[in-house]
Amino acid sequence: MRKATIIAIFTVITFTLSACINTVTDSKDNTPKSEKTVGKRSMTQKVDGVTIAIIETAKLEKAKKTDDTIIKIHFKGKNNSADPQPLDSMLLTIKNSDGKVLEMYPSTSLGKTLAPGEEAEGDAFFVLKGVAPLTVIYQNPDTKSKATWAIKKIKDAS
Repeated sequence: MRKATIIAIFTVITFTLSACINTVTDSKDNTPKSEKTVGKRSMTQKVDGVTIAIIETAKLEKAKKTDDTIIKIHFKGKNNSADPQPLDSMLLTIKNSDGKVLEMYPSTSLGKTLAPGEEAEGDAFFVLKGVAPLTVIYQNPDTKSKATWAIKKIKDAS
């Protein structure tokens, strides 16, 4: 009887620890290396079942009113999960090489809730202060899961 109780307790502990370990693993970047591409091609990562790709980061002409340099981040996403998920430029945070957060530039930016299987593509605009490399962080507000990209070079306006 005592042996059966000890086995039952160890089984419960094992299942509990397994559940905790899986929760921690889910919040990490599980994107296989084959899904991350760097360079001139897009950079792709997953957050809560949404595949997000940063297609291009480019400097725009200086804003006339403020003389600020604006950067445009063009990104797209696809919801591969069974639940609706946000894809919104307001969920992006950009940091310069000094670690300072860049200010979002008011413009028409992407903001959408993706249904399962739905895709969307759009832009986010920021005021560039400092220099690259930039760190781009996308964080889901509900789950706090995040993805991070390093932008080493910003394309000049054409």
